[in-house]
Amino acid sequence: MTSIRAVGLLSGGLDSALATKLLLEQGIDVVALHLESPTSCRSDVHALARELGVTLVTRPKGEEFLRLLRHPRWGYGRNMNPCRDCRRFMFELGRPYLEEFGARFLFSGEVLGQRPMSQTREALDLVDRHSGLDGLLLRPLSARLLPETEPERRGWVDRSRLLAISGRSRSEQLGLAAHYGLRHHTAPGGGCLLTDARFSARLRDLFANDPAEESSLDDLSLLTLGRHVRVNRDLKIVLGRDHDENLRLARFESRGRWLVEPNDFAGPSALVCGARNDAHLERAIDLIAHYAGSAEPERTVRWSDDGLPRTRPLGAAAGVSGEPRPARAVVGGPAAAPDQKSVETLATTERPGSSSEPSGWR
Repeated sequence: MTSIRAVGLLSGGLDSALATKLLLEQGIDVVALHLESPTSCRSDVHALARELGVTLVTRPKGEEFLRLLRHPRWGYGRNMNPCRDCRRFMFELGRPYLEEFGARFLFSGEVLGQRPMSQTREALDLVDRHSGLDGLLLRPLSARLLPETEPERRGWVDRSRLLAISGRSRSEQLGLAAHYGLRHHTAPGGGCLLTDARFSARLRDLFANDPAEESSLDDLSLLTLGRHVRVNRDLKIVLGRDHDENLRLARFESRGRWLVEPNDFAGPSALVCGARNDAHLERAIDLIAHYAGSAEPERTVRWSDDGLPRTRPLGAAAGVSGEPRPARAVVGGPAAAPDQKSVETLATTERPGSSSEPSGWR
């Protein structure tokens, strides 16, 4: 008998891994599709696919995803999470792979009632109607609580061996993970950065100050690291919080972004998102000196101008207990008053529950 093939959306989280496992137990040949974006959950999806024993295909969500984030049809959740639009978008992206891989249906790890915006019965029905999958979308973890799908009606899968999980408790999923011995998945309930308040503040700032035609997924990626200081509409400065972030910031240099780095002392690099001019350079130097702490005035920073290396001493910005000149706002933190004399430390965009402190310059 020829095996039935299905395409499964594998996020790297526990629910999608369990959905995959349930169908593998029924002899379904699973191709795991991982849709990449800067806001996706951080997990070793390759290790998870190896653990499950499935073929993994990774594809980017693309620039259309950024346009969706700006203008979601069905709005946002508590933060900048357009969950219904995102689910519909991912199913639309997944649909062509049914033909490419010779698969009969698509499945996901969604659980009825788990997410208040995207996984209510109404939301699931809405997404189904707009996905274009015409009954070929299966949710194995909650299938017995939902209307029968084509894979069940046609006998490709046994509905009685699917589950009836609902609600926000993860106890049943954790028990199944222990039963199957799954280890390479993100913690239940973790994942998408769009649900994080601090990251969402950065995204709102991007949308408020950067025109859509000048934004890209690269800008979205930049929101995931460093301290972001909004000086004015035309200038934002992103500061590395440790050596690793300094190295990562360097990769974001482009026509509209230029890097100012400590030359002979330990401190943060500053990615200047704005025009190359002395006023912007001075603001970057102020911030570098402030967060470096004890650098002497004769220490220098370096940058490149038309391919030529340049340096400048910290000067009066160094070694003072006062703070750099005020920014209009610190993105992700409180707005700065017009006469504010200090730039407040931005809450970092770490996963909920992680430390918000920089690693330091040791």
